[in-house]
Amino acid sequence: MPRALLVFLGVQTLLVTGRLGAIDSDRPWAPWLKAGSVLALLLMYTWLLVRMRFGRTIVGPDGVTTRGAVMRRHRAWPDLYDIRVEPTKAGAMAPEHSTLAYGTDGRRLPLFFVDSRQCDDLLAEVEAIRTDGAAWRDRPWIRLPEVEEKIRRRALRRDSWNWAFICMICSYVPALFFVFWRLFHHEEGHPVLFFVWGPLAVLLACLTLFVATESRRPFPSSRPGVLTDS
Repeated sequence: MPRALLVFLGVQTLLVTGRLGAIDSDRPWAPWLKAGSVLALLLMYTWLLVRMRFGRTIVGPDGVTTRGAVMRRHRAWPDLYDIRVEPTKAGAMAPEHSTLAYGTDGRRLPLFFVDSRQCDDLLAEVEAIRTDGAAWRDRPWIRLPEVEEKIRRRALRRDSWNWAFICMICSYVPALFFVFWRLFHHEEGHPVLFFVWGPLAVLLACLTLFVATESRRPFPSSRPGVLTDS
């Protein structure tokens, strides 16, 4: 597991533990909040460990198969449109570049561990997969404008969800401030308003805004950062 990810998880665990310890246990909802937070941390760590241990990508004559912590996804070669190397938008905790298999419907399939961190020469590895895939599917990789448009629209929609989710996460900062302020002043009130309904309202409002402005956001038909060409 990358060192940056381990540091991040450790810091988050310390922050959550410190915040939970500052909550008055005499309040009726405090035990449920603490138990739920601990359970969420355990589930997240378990998912990460299982994914690191059993996650893999299998390439064969029948297509491309990925296995994660829970799900198994398969795409047959006739259903695949292209396999590309693209920059990863996850900072130091993720590889600089990762590999994505796009279907004819515009959906993408991340290829686990086929990335710049696991492969010494990622472009050569992906080019070998594309060469074998072209032989197995009995036709070359050809760019189609209608599929490129589907990929573009799905990418914009993912960006809308990502930014809305980031806004929701940021809304927890003022929520924590208000909750602790009420605790220190011994004011009555349930934190569900600040920890659940407030962030959900932010998520829905931001998602509506970002989706409504998708058509105004510039996004070229040939996505930037694609390192393999057809």
